[in-house]
Amino acid sequence: LGLGGLLLLGLQSLRRLLAGASLPWRLGLGQLLRHPLAAAGQALAFGLILLSMALIALLRTELLDTWQNQLPKDAPNYFALNILPADKEAFGTRLMQLQATAAPLYPVVPGRLISINGQAVQGLVSKDSSGDKAIQRDLSLTWAANLPAGNELTEGQWWTQDPGDGIPGVSVEAKVAQSLKLKLGDHLTFSVGGARREAQVTSLRSINWDNFQPNFFMIFQPGTLQDLPATYLTSFYLAPGHDREIIELSRRFPAVTILPIEALLAQLRSILAQVTIAVEYVLLFVLAAGMAVLFSGLQSTLDERIRQGALLRALGARRALLIKARRIEFGLLGATSGLLAAIGAELVSLVLYRFAFDLPWHPHPWLLLLPVAGALMVGAAGVFGTRKALNTSPLTVLREG
Repeated sequence: LGLGGLLLLGLQSLRRLLAGASLPWRLGLGQLLRHPLAAAGQALAFGLILLSMALIALLRTELLDTWQNQLPKDAPNYFALNILPADKEAFGTRLMQLQATAAPLYPVVPGRLISINGQAVQGLVSKDSSGDKAIQRDLSLTWAANLPAGNELTEGQWWTQDPGDGIPGVSVEAKVAQSLKLKLGDHLTFSVGGARREAQVTSLRSINWDNFQPNFFMIFQPGTLQDLPATYLTSFYLAPGHDREIIELSRRFPAVTILPIEALLAQLRSILAQVTIAVEYVLLFVLAAGMAVLFSGLQSTLDERIRQGALLRALGARRALLIKARRIEFGLLGATSGLLAAIGAELVSLVLYRFAFDLPWHPHPWLLLLPVAGALMVGAAGVFGTRKALNTSPLTVLREG
């Protein structure tokens, strides 16, 4: 309703601005404002369709690229998983020989959180929250003496020594802690390797998930899980052109899973493209339905247009003038829709980039083509839909009254 009111106000303002314009402009705008509610509704409908199509094109073509471009140039481009303890030293040495920039090798032990302060976790978290997801599966648990890169303490303190005989500490990712309603000092019980392990929350951390470093929801104090079987995980950056060395690395360490991040991003782009193409087809059907509604609306006013055209031609107006007035009428309608779509797409993209994805935003000049596209599309459809009003003989209409 608010957008419709703004459109009506804009059209009324346009009428005042064009009061001294040429006759075709005054005729076209006058016909458009003869039914202002219908005009505003049609402009809003076409504007929303064009806005949706523009957003899909924008997100499909540049969202991943914008996110990838803001990453550091030496951000890790490979992950290495399931590194066996026996291969740990040799794998790290080989990465150094390849001059790869590698993150530390983190031990990984699968475990599940089963209780908080003696209460089962299932009754403490809401469904479909990040905390619920964390308790429905095994977590990758690790231990570390130093705070990992990309992690920042939000509460509590990082440990400086082994736990000794006391309850070991655990550092929890802040959003998971919020979902699980955890606070400093809470006692957690984990099921790890068929046995129960106790830990006390000593700190909460925020994580930069975009750094492609190994990140963990739960990090234990050293000396807590060392007696359990573990594999190791790391990520590393290797300059392009080392495909042969990566193949050799995989053959030398067959148990290690090496994931190229670029291949994962390419697969994500492919999935995103397929999804957006499907949505675009749906929007094309919606656009066709909008055109059908436009033609239906034109049919309801066709008799009025025929009489008006006959009267103007009887008064000496040429057919070319009436055609120009029709083009202006529907061109203005389409341009208004396109302008609404362009402004809306920029505002929505600004909100998505800044607040949803935390990415740098920049204007999109190509959206200025939307008013032109809207004017051409709706203008052509409108002239085609009212061609009968231009082709009917004025004498026949005036005789019939």
